[in-house]
Amino acid sequence: MQFDEMVLPVSGLRVEWRPTDQHFRIRPSGHADVGVPPPWRTWLGHNDMAVGASGPIPQEPQAKWWAVWGEYTGNDVQVTLDDQSRPGVVVIGRLWICEWRGPEREVTVVTGGRQAEIQFASPIYSAPHSGRTRHSGGSSHIETPAGFHEIPRRR
Repeated sequence: MQFDEMVLPVSGLRVEWRPTDQHFRIRPSGHADVGVPPPWRTWLGHNDMAVGASGPIPQEPQAKWWAVWGEYTGNDVQVTLDDQSRPGVVVIGRLWICEWRGPEREVTVVTGGRQAEIQFASPIYSAPHSGRTRHSGGSSHIETPAGFHEIPRRR
């Protein structure tokens, strides 16, 4: 079955989208050709969920990449880091995804008039209920979902 694919330049995450049945998967760098690939996920049209992921940059063992993604439903998506920078958001199929490198930061995602504060699980101390952990060689890919809530009104 045909699918669209994008490899993100900083993290090496491989984003795959099957337009025929609206399924997707996101694989960590180096995972594409090793072992059993992760299962395809069904796109559900949720605009109220975002996932945070992080991991090491293979060429720079002391550096880390950070990424957030969610299901794209046609609303603009804005990702803001706590230093007020806004890394670019790309859309592939019906997914949006954003990545950057550097230290861990507080991250806010706004879409469809709602926002979420993204949490990143530690690869070493992640609890089983906090998200999915995928191991690829010596690195970990952690996913921690965050729910959206109404944007607080300013008085």
